Amino acid sequence: MGSGTPAGTGTGPAGVRGVKSGKRSTQTKAGTSAGAAHKVRAGKAGSTGSAVGRAGKAGPANGSNASRASRTGKGKAGLRQATAGRRAAPARGRRAAARAKQRTAMRRAPLPAPQASTPQAMPASGAGPAPRQATLPKGVAPAGREGAAAANAGSAKGLPAPAQPAEQAVQAQAVPGGYAEGYRDGVFAGGEALVAQHIPPDHILPAVAAADLIAAGFRQYAPSLARLASPHEMAGHITAALDAQRPLSVVRLGDGELLTLAADTVLPGQEVQELAPFLPYAGVPCSTPDIRAMLAEAIQAADWVGVPISRAPTFQGLLFPVLRHFGIDWSRLKLTSSTINYSLHQSGLVLPVLQGRRVLLIGSQAEELAALLHSRGIHVTGIIGSVAGVMDVPRVMQQTAEHAFDIALVAAGIPAVILCRRIAGELGKVALDFGHLADKLVTGELQL
Repeated sequence: MGSGTPAGTGTGPAGVRGVKSGKRSTQTKAGTSAGAAHKVRAGKAGSTGSAVGRAGKAGPANGSNASRASRTGKGKAGLRQATAGRRAAPARGRRAAARAKQRTAMRRAPLPAPQASTPQAMPASGAGPAPRQATLPKGVAPAGREGAAAANAGSAKGLPAPAQPAEQAVQAQAVPGGYAEGYRDGVFAGGEALVAQHIPPDHILPAVAAADLIAAGFRQYAPSLARLASPHEMAGHITAALDAQRPLSVVRLGDGELLTLAADTVLPGQEVQELAPFLPYAGVPCSTPDIRAMLAEAIQAADWVGVPISRAPTFQGLLFPVLRHFGIDWSRLKLTSSTINYSLHQSGLVLPVLQGRRVLLIGSQAEELAALLHSRGIHVTGIIGSVAGVMDVPRVMQQTAEHAFDIALVAAGIPAVILCRRIAGELGKVALDFGHLADKLVTGELQL
């Protein structure tokens, strides 16, 4: 599941109660003031109305006075006006309180974080830019295997790029209340507060922001950067394997695969269930030792492994601990991005790779995708429908062996990792984990 999940910080229960309490207090004060003024006017009108009523009872001599009071809007009309005023007062009070709260939040919103001049790591010749990935707040699971992937990658057409620090600060200023306060506290806790832990007692570090220290540290670790194969490089590898009729598997790891492997290994199983309620949809109703072993074996034996660019907790935050637990040396893997499927599409390389090849489609969108590819001149020789989870892999492999094809595009959730590896290893074919790119092409969200 190539995704991203994408760490926001809230105000916490106490902060929420404080905000709500302040709102009620402000509303009460504003509403009471406005209501009091109307109450005085209502009282006057009511007194006049009472006087008119008494005059009416006094007899004909006072009839003209009662008539005049009625015509001037006193009496019952005056009481109705006063009642309406009392009803309008709380509404005006609430609006005044909301405006005051918004002004206070905007004054408290953080300023843009200092920007350090960080050298950009340049890819090797021919690598091209890697797609960026957005992050998700800690503990918030993405909506599906890569529904998920595109949101995390920001690589597919039409997907917004992640906000930069200055943009995030402006967004925080525009939202009143606890969000701005939580954003400011989160930025401090994740930056300056960490720096402060390394400053000895009775010392300060003048005019050096956390961003400057990160930039300096990054320069030190820049030689440790690991380069991922670019879309054009991957298209070249796939085409070369097709021309030589040799097997090639391209699998992708996102939060679904990583959380499946992490369950009861590097994370408690209950925590994984909370972080990934989408796993049954992605093909793993329950992460078991057998499923984890099959998945880890497929990763280790795959020709190319797509890994997440996102450093969010459920992406790179799990990638290396999980690989270490299963004894997989990441430095021995041939790596590309977990969103290489989207990158190939964005680079206009999907059709050229498939042109003149016999294509097998596997997944719930196989039939619709076949019609779309056929309209683009691609020869689809086989269709295998939905894959019912990891335990359905043997059946799918049996059906796959019955088809004549050169390359299989597998859009089957987490089982796609196992299927791609087995198609290459057992049938000697090329297999690409196509993922939710199939859905987006079929629905027209992305154009082929």
